[in-house]
Amino acid sequence: MALNIQKSFQEEGLKHFKSFPFMEAAIALVVIIVLAALFIDSRNMPTHTAPRLAQSGGTNAIEFDGITVNPVIAKDFNLPQVAGVLVNDVPKGSARRIFDIRRGDVILKYNAVDVQSASHLSYLMSQSKPGDKVSFIIARNGQNLTMSDRIPVNAGVDLFGPSGRNILVVLVIVAITFTMLFLNLFNRTVCVTLGAVLMLLAGTAFGFYNQSEAFDAIRMSPIFIFMGMSIFAIFLDDLRFFEYVSKRIIVTLKADTIKVIFALCIMTFIASALVNNMSVILVIIPITIYASKGMGFEPIPVVIAEIIASVMGGNMTPIGDFSNMLMASSAGLTFLDFLIVMGPICCLFLAGFLWYLWFFELRHEARPSSAKLQKAFLQKMEQDIKTMKMDWPRIKRVLYILGAVLLAFMILPFFKVHLAPIALGGGFLLLAIENHKAKDVIKRISLTDMLFFIALFLIVGGALYSGLLKVVSNALIAMAMGDKILYPILLMLTMAVFTAVMNAGPAMAFLVPIVMHSGFADFTDVVWWALNLGSIAGACACISGASAGIISQTLMEELGNDLKHKEGLTFVSYARRGLPVAGMILLVSTVYIIFLSIIP
Repeated sequence: MALNIQKSFQEEGLKHFKSFPFMEAAIALVVIIVLAALFIDSRNMPTHTAPRLAQSGGTNAIEFDGITVNPVIAKDFNLPQVAGVLVNDVPKGSARRIFDIRRGDVILKYNAVDVQSASHLSYLMSQSKPGDKVSFIIARNGQNLTMSDRIPVNAGVDLFGPSGRNILVVLVIVAITFTMLFLNLFNRTVCVTLGAVLMLLAGTAFGFYNQSEAFDAIRMSPIFIFMGMSIFAIFLDDLRFFEYVSKRIIVTLKADTIKVIFALCIMTFIASALVNNMSVILVIIPITIYASKGMGFEPIPVVIAEIIASVMGGNMTPIGDFSNMLMASSAGLTFLDFLIVMGPICCLFLAGFLWYLWFFELRHEARPSSAKLQKAFLQKMEQDIKTMKMDWPRIKRVLYILGAVLLAFMILPFFKVHLAPIALGGGFLLLAIENHKAKDVIKRISLTDMLFFIALFLIVGGALYSGLLKVVSNALIAMAMGDKILYPILLMLTMAVFTAVMNAGPAMAFLVPIVMHSGFADFTDVVWWALNLGSIAGACACISGASAGIISQTLMEELGNDLKHKEGLTFVSYARRGLPVAGMILLVSTVYIIFLSIIP
């Protein structure tokens, strides 16, 4: 009896709940806020780095683990201002061999320069050379102490103690891993996981990378964002929402080839900004192939256009592409930050690209050979729309909750809540409401992709602790000569090349630590936007650089075999169209970076 009453109560409550869609959105937002509030604000979390004065032989090394002072630390240590670096750990007492640095000290100045953060201190220390006289001003037990001494001539100053042998080992492992990926010898997750295992084995054998450091290298925030937003994409795909909208667009535009292609590109751009762009491409390409058969246009240029549109749309928000999820969670950038800075430029890129597409491709596109065939295609499309069984109450529910999550992305960062708990909370709230679909949806969340990125983080961690990324960082800083405008431009170009070769996600994973420890990231956000702009250019230049590129090739092979292609979806066909677009993006982005650098 109790079970029957409970079941009846649940059914009645669900019935009333379904009848108030706006109430769903309100409740969704409240639940997300409650869930997100349980997470500690990562902006106030201690920022760790490992300032290190290391002798080339490895002995008499001076190293200590530093934490950027935040308001909580400043209050606990009675500091006059929120600045400096708290010494959290001094491994084996090594820092006392030259300077009497102890756990609990707060480093306020280095060589008379106020220390702003742990990465800033690392940057300042990296400017010193063996034989230089350096000084620290340290707060200890309420008193300020000055310590100065000369760095031994046989010692170098570094952040992660680069070693030629270790760097060579890491370069070999990275080269092997990405060669396997480029040649598609195995599944991409298998390739990267094998690389991660090699990195851990080599790091342990040569002493530059241990298991604890490997676990620290894994960043879960972007994975949580990816997981949460994937749930919405899966639901909308199951409910055939994107398919219905696409077919409705074709009917509304009366199967006009150019208008339909533009509309599909714009739809891809918008959808990629709101959910993961790989999920959007999985839906949009089958629809494009279907339309190409009925309307008689060549599908390859359109598919390439949709991939590029997904790149531009996905980089407009921190949830559209995994590389953005990683960057946003590392830099503390918000949804509104992306919309304000990247929104206008990405819309400009899309407008320029659509003009380029029309001028060089579509204006020569043949019209349907027969008005009769066009009419027959439209009638078939209208019939398909009528026969589609659309569950609009469930679709509205998903869209309302997605809208609540997007609203939370804009509002909650003002209350020190970041994207990961919002995305994860919103996605699993939807699963709780649609409990009967939860098991199937969880199975469809790409655990393979998550394992891929975890393995990738392990490889990047090895590159970081070996000193390879520090060498790259020093090279970029040297080429930029400390110029705050030239550095982000060089960073953008480097990101474009890395993305074209590695793919956007791996490239971002490698370059984020470089930027974080360069010193520039403490004073300007332009360096992060430079990474984003470089990612767009690289993904437009090479199909392997786009997150959705390889997926698109597979779909075309599976679904487009019966089409008479003038050319296939290959590296060459993509690059022939994408390289000019990438050049345009780099040119416009350079001007945009200069603008961002000079505005207050």
